[in-house]
Amino acid sequence: MLILTRCRGEAIRLLPHPGLNPATPIGELFKNGPIRIVIVDIGPSRMQIGIEANPGFTVIRDELSPRK
Repeated sequence: MLILTRCRGEAIRLLPHPGLNPATPIGELFKNGPIRIVIVDIGPSRMQIGIEANPGFTVIRDELSPRK
């Protein structure tokens, strides 16, 4: 599980992994179950979010995501 800390207004992106074959069926990405998002901890100004996803996905903080 990947754990990220986010403050109010910050975002997380889930993107196809750059090396993922575009012909990969969507069912293949979810064969072991759905993406799971868990609130791990909540503080006064931030929260920790846990994310479990197939390796075919990239989970990235929004500010690090390449813009198109």
